[in-house]
Amino acid sequence: MPPRRTPPFRALALLFSLALTVLFTGCDNDPNPAPYHEKRPDGSPWRVRYNAIPSEPKSFDPQFAYDEIDHSILSAVYDTLVEYHPMKKAPVELIPCLLEEMPKKEVEAENKISYLCRLKKDVHFHDDPCFPEGKGREVIAEDVHYILQRMCDPKVESPFFSTLEQHIIGMHEARAEGIAKTGKFDYGTRISGFELIDKYTFRLHLNGPFPQLVYWMAMNAMSPVPREGVEYYDGEVHDGVLRAKWRFHTVGTGPFQMKEYVPRQRIRYIRNEGYHTSVFPSDGFEPHKAEWLKQFAGKSLPLYDELNTSIIIELIPAFVLGRQGYLDGITANKEAFGALVTSDQQLTPKYKARGMELEKVSTPGTFFISFNMQDPIVGKNAKLRQAIARAYDGRAYVEIFYSGVSPTSNQLLPRGLFGYDPNYVDPNRFDLESAKRLLAEAGYPDGIDPKTGAPLEITLDEPVSGTDERQRAEYEKRMFEAIGIKINIRESTYPRLIERYEQGSFQLGSGTGWMADFPDPENFFFLFYSKNFPREGANYCRYSSPEFDKLYEKMAVMEDTPERLAIIKKMNAMLAEDCPVIFTFDKAFYVATQPWARWTHNSPMIENGYNKYQQVDPVLRAKLRKEWNRPALWPLILLGILVAGALIYAIRWNRQNHV
Repeated sequence: MPPRRTPPFRALALLFSLALTVLFTGCDNDPNPAPYHEKRPDGSPWRVRYNAIPSEPKSFDPQFAYDEIDHSILSAVYDTLVEYHPMKKAPVELIPCLLEEMPKKEVEAENKISYLCRLKKDVHFHDDPCFPEGKGREVIAEDVHYILQRMCDPKVESPFFSTLEQHIIGMHEARAEGIAKTGKFDYGTRISGFELIDKYTFRLHLNGPFPQLVYWMAMNAMSPVPREGVEYYDGEVHDGVLRAKWRFHTVGTGPFQMKEYVPRQRIRYIRNEGYHTSVFPSDGFEPHKAEWLKQFAGKSLPLYDELNTSIIIELIPAFVLGRQGYLDGITANKEAFGALVTSDQQLTPKYKARGMELEKVSTPGTFFISFNMQDPIVGKNAKLRQAIARAYDGRAYVEIFYSGVSPTSNQLLPRGLFGYDPNYVDPNRFDLESAKRLLAEAGYPDGIDPKTGAPLEITLDEPVSGTDERQRAEYEKRMFEAIGIKINIRESTYPRLIERYEQGSFQLGSGTGWMADFPDPENFFFLFYSKNFPREGANYCRYSSPEFDKLYEKMAVMEDTPERLAIIKKMNAMLAEDCPVIFTFDKAFYVATQPWARWTHNSPMIENGYNKYQQVDPVLRAKLRKEWNRPALWPLILLGILVAGALIYAIRWNRQNHV
């Protein structure tokens, strides 16, 4: 007698389980963490904004952090003394933030200048364990003195010191005096140019004209931080508990408080309850948005409750998440441009039908590739640098990687700033024949190094965190190798790359450039001032020219006059001749905004900041997300087939074994 077969019920149950798993896991692919709450205390929906950054932050310390990614993070947590009016574009306008009113300029004897400033009362730091009972204290004038002291402290490695110590009386002397006894900065050292008038009022004394100081007050560099927080978060173990380091902890005054940072994944913030430093503006609205924006005029900020910033290095996942509605905007990068933007640079019908809008973002910034002027090969040979520069085809690069949206750059100053010359012709523009001729004059005919008989080898440092950046690196390599030299690519994460630039351990460095801290030519030419070498400055190429320095020092403190313009032209000519960098492109791109998260601000100075002025409609988002992510029908069909097949098999089995 043959053995009886096992009843198929276990197999049937397994099939049902698999089918149900497929069905229900296909219903929701939202990668974002669950919001901290579902409802506000008043019963209204909890409002969350979802955005993304393309790389890891370098630091959360306002007196140290100085790149675009870090700024986008700091702006949510730290308010500045003054800020840019979010709706004013041409010209931009500064308005008070932590200050009661705009700083009052005072002219003293011997052409010395001072600025009288008064802080708003009842502005508090975020609640944090660094304070007694965890309750954030009030911000006072002495906190501003403390952040200037931090810039004087060599341990902080503040890149802002080298500029401010030239203008604020006593900063240079305070550094020397503060470290004189022990080599460690003594925070009991006072800065003589900071005059404490009362609890909320202070005066900054300058050694001469420095019109950019008010712009500096709009930077996070001058955002107050509590001394208690800096000293508390020392990265050491206390009572068996390891405390974070200050560079990756925040105790600010801004509209949001950072609640979570998971490296390579996300940063989450929650609304700072009781925030009242500023309100939504009532003027400056663009005509086509004026009626819609009026609903927010005068409202308390921020306009939503939670901010979730994902760290998404690869471009395609960011596009897919935006398309599904899990991000509040889609940047029209190389991978997404064709899907989002038509040939005449309009939003494609598919996404227009969704209610999305296309915003062109043009911020004052210039990108370039830097030579290390202290390198024994490229740093000592101007013709070699010029030859390499003329092998770079910026137009082709922009067409491939920025779909022709970002304009190519041929000079240091970006469009829109005083001193930009629309008729300027860069002598180091793309020209392969000229490049090969200069290469021979530099001592490397056909790219051959006479010492080795082989092609000259140059190391090119590239910021590579994903596929797109690797493609960019390979493209730049091919351009430079067209003149016969050999390029060795060294890939690094962006933070590691900045470390190499700060240390000077590179020959040729990509991914460098500058986004304007403020709309003034001084903020770009200072990148080539010899006193701004890293780590206390951003002269990564380590360019040094006494003649350039003299011109810079004169130009830096001038108002916009024909004389200032003439000096700028001379400085441009010097940079072209010495060629410390290869100018590549200015920053401009498109963002497709979701219908529930329309663009509110308009100032070109606040691309990644001013989270407090953004808005979101969570009800509309939930509705549209559901429509855009309908469950696929195939799991239901598969389930039906499995059920029918299993039932037929079970019936046949039963008949065969119970005859």
